Amino acid sequence: MPNFKITAILAVAGLALSTGAFAQDADTDEATKAEAVKIETPSTEGVVTDAASCEYEGGSVMDLTDGTICFIPIRGVAANTQVYDGMKLGVIRCEGNGAFANEIATPNDSYCRVYLTEKVEQKTREELEAELAAMTAEELEANN
Repeated sequence: MPNFKITAILAVAGLALSTGAFAQDADTDEATKAEAVKIETPSTEGVVTDAASCEYEGGSVMDLTDGTICFIPIRGVAANTQVYDGMKLGVIRCEGNGAFANEIATPNDSYCRVYLTEKVEQKTREELEAELAAMTAEELEANN
């Protein structure tokens, strides 16, 4: 009878191991599918062109008074190849990321500010003062 118990235990252990191997195969298939999806992503060599590619590369999309921007880190030297595209590490360089891209350096990192929409020109001081004078005149007329 003890041989029967040992055989049963070995059979159960073999079944558990084979199911674990099957689960690993399923995980590998999922990883392959994830790589295939990554290949079809909107980023090309770490260049940001729209909100989707900004977020794909690890940036944040923000609406400012002068347009919509992507604020994104610039990758370090060790990660400035296309292999690191889509790993949310940022862009390779600020240059080439739109007409109004500019670099912002901090003591530890560098960031790129990429305009995703046409940059709105800021009003001059004279234009703002003229608008304020017109609004003040309208308000004074309304109160009289």
